[in-house]
Amino acid sequence: MKKVVFMGDSITAQFKLLSQYENIVNIGVGGYKTTELIPLVKELRLHQPDIVVLLIGINDFLCNKRFFEHGYTIPFHKTYDTLLDMITVNLPRTKLYVVSMLPVAPRKEGMLNETNALKWNEEIAYINQFIKHQSKVYRATYLDLYHEFIKDGMLNSEYSLDGIHLTEKGYLTYLDFLKKHTEEIFI
Repeated sequence: MKKVVFMGDSITAQFKLLSQYENIVNIGVGGYKTTELIPLVKELRLHQPDIVVLLIGINDFLCNKRFFEHGYTIPFHKTYDTLLDMITVNLPRTKLYVVSMLPVAPRKEGMLNETNALKWNEEIAYINQFIKHQSKVYRATYLDLYHEFIKDGMLNSEYSLDGIHLTEKGYLTYLDFLKKHTEEIFI
């Protein structure tokens, strides 16, 4: 059985359905950005996984939009590239799956209104093209979850708790997507 590590932010951390699989370790941490995942490569290396599934970027994006009060600018293209480089250099025989950023949907409060959600999702789709390109550069497999979760230009409301995080139905859809596109994870 292959050892699999999922790493990322709260979307990964809250993926509780993964706990039913003995071969999967989830080291996702809520609030994390690429800048915080880079040092986690040391922990990742200790696991010596056969497969890594990486989903990161929405918190970087929201920081750059000043969505958070403590927002600061993150040079995402550089930090994401560094993260992929660190993973592939330190785990050269590990298969890497890179998951696209998910779309967002409006929230009741704050700056994530319908106008911004539509605009931001166009930007996220553009960033996903970068992520897809980098997956080729680092010989990773790109998984397009964005198009699985978008409906009418926004994160499908059936899959979202708050415009960013996923519902149980969202995680079931994510799990089904993984089983369809990465069956080696669950063997």
